[in-house]
Amino acid sequence: MSDAYGIAIIGAGRVARAHLRAVQATPGTRLVAVADTDLARAQALAAECGALAVPDYRDLLRRDDVQIVMIGLPHFLHAPVTIEACQAGKHVFLEKPMALSVAECDAMIAAAERAGVRLFVAHTQRFFASTIRARDLIACGRIGQVVAATDTWYKPFGLESRPAWFLDRRLGGGMWLMNGSHMVDRVGWVLDSRVRAVRAWIGNKIFGLAADDTAVAFLELASGVPVTLVHAGYRQGVERCAVEILGTEGMLTFDSYSNLLAVSEDGQYRPIPVERHDPFARELQAFVESLRTGGPLPVPVEWARHIVEVLCACEESSRCGREVVLA
Repeated sequence: MSDAYGIAIIGAGRVARAHLRAVQATPGTRLVAVADTDLARAQALAAECGALAVPDYRDLLRRDDVQIVMIGLPHFLHAPVTIEACQAGKHVFLEKPMALSVAECDAMIAAAERAGVRLFVAHTQRFFASTIRARDLIACGRIGQVVAATDTWYKPFGLESRPAWFLDRRLGGGMWLMNGSHMVDRVGWVLDSRVRAVRAWIGNKIFGLAADDTAVAFLELASGVPVTLVHAGYRQGVERCAVEILGTEGMLTFDSYSNLLAVSEDGQYRPIPVERHDPFARELQAFVESLRTGGPLPVPVEWARHIVEVLCACEESSRCGREVVLA
């Protein structure tokens, strides 16, 4: 297709296969190349669709046949590589979290605006089928007015498989930035509200690393709804991922990964069938559509910035032992 967007994947790590799958499922796109400092890893991914593999992402930024870059790099590289890509005139599809600080987010937004390109931060949770359906049910008043919500996520830390950067918060490591960004996004999006204030404890009591493994946060939404988040990467435990929302007329629970959704009825949860789809493909398709039409981004960059603001405010609250009110 002559008018197809040429896409380059930067970073052939754990999320890269989902990026490749999304490109293959998105009409009007084609994968041009894959970049990774581990050339063999880049070659293995690129070979699946006859794309080029290179060790230096800057080689891709100089290519005229690349219009979009999909960035799935360690968190500390999000800001510098995004800014370089914007300066090279490329649209950016960036994995969450947007950056390590609000200041980095602002620099990235400014770089995209100066270059006249679009910056999309892939908060994938809102593209899962059960999350979308949960939001719709809340909006139509299925459980009445929302009173409170909880998001609980326990999973193995997976110490043996984690790269070195993930074990150091200075490089963007830890469970909070990795998965707290999912939790803040999905609760805020489903309940259609930003966060006004936070109180949190974030620690490393399980592994004692230079990055966190456990977090408990209390969020006060701008809508007035209180939300509790509990997250841990455990050594030994039982995996669980569930959002539960209490309303004046009932309750609702969902788990995006398991595609589960249920509402309360006669004292128990009644499952609601939801048809699965690929959230990575859905978000890339929505991004490409916004490029073609000039319409709004599927995730506003201001929202992605807000998520980082909330994450950092929770860390500050944990350090100082008090509530932090967001600007």
